[in-house]
Amino acid sequence: MSLNSIIMPYKENCKAEGEILTKFKIAKMYFFEKEKQKKIAKHLNCHSNTIGGIVTACKNNEDLRIWKYLKDGEKITAKVLNEVFDFFKYKSRKPLSNTRSIQFGSKEELLILQKFVSDKYGVKRMYNHLKREGQNMEKFSIGKIKGLYKKYKLKAKRIRTVNGERRVLYNYDLLGVFEELQYDVKVLADKHSLPKDIYDKFKYSKKLPKYQWTIIDAKTKTRFLAYSYDISSFFGLKFLEYTIHWIRSHGIQSKINVQVDMGGEFYSGSKRKQQDWNDSLSKLNAYVYDTEGVKWKQNIVERSHRTDDEEFLCPRGGFINTKSEFMVEGQFWILYFNTRSHTGIGMNGLSPLKKLEKCGVYNAEKIVNFPCLILDDFFKPFLDFFGEVEKVFYEKSQYVLTSYLNH
Repeated sequence: MSLNSIIMPYKENCKAEGEILTKFKIAKMYFFEKEKQKKIAKHLNCHSNTIGGIVTACKNNEDLRIWKYLKDGEKITAKVLNEVFDFFKYKSRKPLSNTRSIQFGSKEELLILQKFVSDKYGVKRMYNHLKREGQNMEKFSIGKIKGLYKKYKLKAKRIRTVNGERRVLYNYDLLGVFEELQYDVKVLADKHSLPKDIYDKFKYSKKLPKYQWTIIDAKTKTRFLAYSYDISSFFGLKFLEYTIHWIRSHGIQSKINVQVDMGGEFYSGSKRKQQDWNDSLSKLNAYVYDTEGVKWKQNIVERSHRTDDEEFLCPRGGFINTKSEFMVEGQFWILYFNTRSHTGIGMNGLSPLKKLEKCGVYNAEKIVNFPCLILDDFFKPFLDFFGEVEKVFYEKSQYVLTSYLNH
């Protein structure tokens, strides 16, 4: 079998006659026609290493039949080629495993896919969620999660308005630190966000708080949290005053505007009660106003509630069974949120702490370490006292009115 037995270049001949038959002819040329490796490569328009690979494969194979067929097989059958010369087939050099990626079919891959199906997390939110769960983050790095998302073409769920616009409430370049706050209350036991076991725990346990009070700065996303067993406008005003005092005690003197919804935990949209609140807050150079029923104006604080569910209550709720445990986890959560990176408008991946420092706030580290409060423990004694005063005043006024009518 001479060089003329293959008239096409190597790659084209592999397509025409097949890879195994082409390599078989090359091996016969080299071993029994005594053609030189470089000469065969030049004739077939391929690299000499390609020929060398075929020669090496024959030498390393222990099946002695290959030499018989190479010597005598002018008219070798397809069956023999596939059985004896199967080692000529191309074998992928792709590694069986890659420590830099999440392995196919592993429990890590299954965990991420399950969480994505149920919650539609993005890459960074998935990373933060797994970190809050206490997972081994060497197995769940940002790069590995991103690679898995790319592999399965996973995309986080995004909600847009009908025409695709994103509303921007503030001019973040001109907005000052703590100039605009958003204030809201959420029920901890949210059946739309929590697994059943955690939902039942916060719904029915008398040891755990029922409500979360959230104040968030629009500029830096710094959050101040408190919790309570009951809900009242008295708590609403007192927690706001406490938070403003906290901000003022760390050197922030600019006017503070606070936006609330029209819930009963604030002033229910009553202009008279709003004025009462502002009369009290004016001493602190602060002003409160409401959304006038436009829900999307509270988008910053409302979006933070989802973060509470996904990164605090869901992963840590299973470890919380007592009030003391809740206080510990709540304090860690306040500090964690205020020191984690954010991708919202104006944040550019900075944490609230780093954003405060970038804005020139010197006491930033102390500001973000806000104490976790149970409002019932902190303000309930004052509420009981003022309640008794109101009761005595009412009874006395009724006595005076009755006496006047009788005369």
